Amino acid sequence: MTNVLKSRKGVTLVELLAVVVILGIIAAIAVPTIGGLISRQQTNADKATYTQIVEAARLYSVDKNDEQFTVSELFASEFIDVKDNKFGTAADTNTLTLIIVVSNNEVKFYTAYTDATTNTLATALYVNGTKVLG
Repeated sequence: MTNVLKSRKGVTLVELLAVVVILGIIAAIAVPTIGGLISRQQTNADKATYTQIVEAARLYSVDKNDEQFTVSELFASEFIDVKDNKFGTAADTNTLTLIIVVSNNEVKFYTAYTDATTNTLATALYVNGTKVLG
């Protein structure tokens, strides 16, 4: 009877527990690292979108011989296609009208008010809630 019990092969509970603990430690290290990586890549993508908008504004200005236009005009003219992105001067970029002014190849963004007579220079710009300027 003793020989039968000794000849059994398998995994003991202690060995199984050791493997589970090791996998838990690896998961505890990997998950936050991957989460941070995804967040950083989204921020980089939003900054790249901003760069594309600035370059498209320069091209639009030259092509249309226009120094002042809105972000909506830039998108409508299909110089750039970022319709899924939210772009504005506040972290909640849901509703905002931006005027782009290109002068001497320098691109500036202005917040447009409802009366359209006064505009203020945007001190910060956000794409999808990520601060890309200011």
